[in-house]
Amino acid sequence: MSAGEKWSREETLAAFALYFCLPSNQQVKTNKDVIALADALGRSPSSVSLKLANLKAHDPMRKGVGLKNGSHFDADIWVEYDARGNDLMFEAVSQLDARMGGINNKGESVSYLFMPEPEGHDRIVEATVRVNQSYFRNSLMENYDHHCCFTGMGMDKLLVASHIKPWAASDAREKVSPDNGLLLNALHDRAFDQGLMTIDENMRIRVSPKVPKDGPRSEWLWGFDKQEMRLPTRMKPRRDFIEYHNDVIFQR
Repeated sequence: MSAGEKWSREETLAAFALYFCLPSNQQVKTNKDVIALADALGRSPSSVSLKLANLKAHDPMRKGVGLKNGSHFDADIWVEYDARGNDLMFEAVSQLDARMGGINNKGESVSYLFMPEPEGHDRIVEATVRVNQSYFRNSLMENYDHHCCFTGMGMDKLLVASHIKPWAASDAREKVSPDNGLLLNALHDRAFDQGLMTIDENMRIRVSPKVPKDGPRSEWLWGFDKQEMRLPTRMKPRRDFIEYHNDVIFQR
């Protein structure tokens, strides 16, 4: 492919799916997945990396700067995503999978799509879910600077991207929106999910009265009651999501 050749809609969709998979600091020309997509498209890794930067510049959930003369597809795809949600992402993942199939040109598994099973349509369905989950987690990691918003714990492997309004009850956009999420350690993620903890509209942590006060062991939960949570860098939890968790999930 000649340098500077315009990106097609299909190519842009493939890059859009990859964008959802990668943390911002991995959307660079040296990343193996960026290189793999570049090889599949017959483009340079720098070209793919710039495309990801342009997509980020139009992402309302992140903060980025792209090229002023970027393709109109880069902006239009976000408008279409707002309108079509998961249907558009399914199409994007299909475009990425058609070019890569989970294996790069060196025979290495590509992290964002490689799944030994199932095959066919079900595989793309699962891949679409995985892509959305990756974007949600990556956005929360950036939003909370890789620290649990209850305890301040900063070990990535112990941090969980928690939905305030549960995944099953959320629409496609709510599923991936960082203002519908908290970055929590595994213990408090479980307590939050089970309605044993919540946050109020003032961003204070609250513990359910259903949690027994039985000495030092209960301090893992009760020790955080009424404390202010660690605030995110950009997108604070949205009030209607907080109200949903308090009204439907929290055990009073």
